[in-house]
Amino acid sequence: MRLLQLKDNSEFSLVEYFGNEIPRYAILSHTWGPDHDEVTFRDLKENTAKSKAGYRKLTFCGQQATKDSLQYFWVDTCCIDKSSSNELSEAINSMFRWYQDAAKCYTTHPLSRYGNALF
Repeated sequence: MRLLQLKDNSEFSLVEYFGNEIPRYAILSHTWGPDHDEVTFRDLKENTAKSKAGYRKLTFCGQQATKDSLQYFWVDTCCIDKSSSNELSEAINSMFRWYQDAAKCYTTHPLSRYGNALF
């Protein structure tokens, strides 16, 4: 499972954990915006994520996870490398368990006056 971590410098890093090593984490349930607005795995790897509207979701989620004493969080749009059909298939088959095992589940509302308010 690939998780996001908000660093002290307000940057995000992707960290992979396997099996029983997976730490406590928060998970984001959200409505996807247009493809060009959502932050992808590739955007994080190529350091182009900040230019996308969906970056606010990551920021909100990272800040809320920190407030909830969680070091890690998961967001489907950028924690899954969708260019790998094997990884995408495995993620789809694992999602129910990932949501079930999350310490916290956050949601966003796309019609909020703040763009994507975190609940």
